[in-house]
Amino acid sequence: MRSRIIGLSLLLIAAVSIPRAGHAAGSAPPPPPPPREMPSAASNAGTTDSTLIPGRADAEKSYQKGWEISEDAKKDLAAGKTDNAKKKFGKALKKFREATDYDSKYFEAWNMVGFCSRKSGDLKGSFEAYRKCLEIEPEYAQAHEYLGEAYLMTGDVAKAKEQLLWLVSRKSDQAGELATKIEGVEKGGGAAQSDSTAKGGGW
Repeated sequence: MRSRIIGLSLLLIAAVSIPRAGHAAGSAPPPPPPPREMPSAASNAGTTDSTLIPGRADAEKSYQKGWEISEDAKKDLAAGKTDNAKKKFGKALKKFREATDYDSKYFEAWNMVGFCSRKSGDLKGSFEAYRKCLEIEPEYAQAHEYLGEAYLMTGDVAKAKEQLLWLVSRKSDQAGELATKIEGVEKGGGAAQSDSTAKGGGW
């Protein structure tokens, strides 16, 4: 048991030292992903444009709009305009849900449904969205990091550490961000509510 605890501590230390990505995970949504390609059903000539995926073009338009709104919400949150930010996260959430309605396999959109649900105070909806995202793409590191933050908001540090261990095992840049938040919780609970609630409002 002692060796297991020591091992976990070493992993946490290693994760903190991993260089972070260009945005602060959990506070800045990722840019819209490039269109995905799928094998062409009409020929064997490689891949075809993602617009041939049923609903994909409309899904990407909704995703783009949701991302723009969530960026504005993030700026309002940073400026202390929590009410405005919450409303905008709600609007962005509708757009990301719209994207998943067009394309139910759009895992990036499911991840952002989870993100905006969490920012809007709907942790249950957030967990459900992350689950759907990871069912479609189990190796999506950002969803694992966001899921870890959601667990921290519920006070379940052990579950958050499970996500951290997964990220460390993949040498993901997302590991450093989650490790820092876990460390903050263990040192005094300051990060337990994630940055979505750090500026007040209880969401």
